[in-house]
Amino acid sequence: MTYDARERSRNDGQPVECYRFARGDRLWLLTTADQPVTLPTGTYQPDVLVRGELRHNQEDGSGSLEITVPRGSSVAGPFILFVPSTRISLTVYRAHRGEESAAEVKFVGTVSSVVFDGSSAKVRCAPLQAAFTRTVPRQTFHAACAWALYGPGCGVDSGAFRDSVTLATVSGITLTSSDFALRASGWYTNGWLQGAGGEIRFIVDHVGSTVTLMSALAGLASGQVVQAFAGCARTEAVCASKFSNLDNF
Repeated sequence: MTYDARERSRNDGQPVECYRFARGDRLWLLTTADQPVTLPTGTYQPDVLVRGELRHNQEDGSGSLEITVPRGSSVAGPFILFVPSTRISLTVYRAHRGEESAAEVKFVGTVSSVVFDGSSAKVRCAPLQAAFTRTVPRQTFHAACAWALYGPGCGVDSGAFRDSVTLATVSGITLTSSDFALRASGWYTNGWLQGAGGEIRFIVDHVGSTVTLMSALAGLASGQVVQAFAGCARTEAVCASKFSNLDNF
């Protein structure tokens, strides 16, 4: 029996839904079924998920989705202390027992926000199509460089300006290390710090052995090795002297 036939059937349908959350190289494969479900995309483990109806509105022209999960869920957990620096994508599959290989994609998008309410969390997801409705600003020309540091327009290799740093103290957004002091004050200002899990935080200030982050990064501890990337003041002088990249300014 085909997927469509079982989907319409009153007696033969045995639907299961599978949720593939991905963030970088990390995957969370979850299902609403009471037993593991194996699809061509992997094996999905049972979890507590309650999906709302797909919502359609004039703002994004397509359906948004809300999923309720326990507060301590692996999906909601990263949002408890801070907003992750990288997006979490979601693909929802729907299949029927015995015909999992014929699973169909019902939703593709990204997690846009997580709202905590007591012991539960509402994971709100925006569809992939919503990204195509945003207005993209035109390139502008002004005194400061408009390129994103280490991005395609900038062209500077981030690996050439990355330092391994062993943290001495961690106090909220303030970090200290003698390794920071090996560079002149301001070297890391407007750069970023990357933790062991790949999370990054913008560095707003660097003075001597101390750097200040824009927001806290969970998991940092004394003795931990992190990566610190040089920042850029976006001026012509810094582009030439610090990065030797004046052609791309």
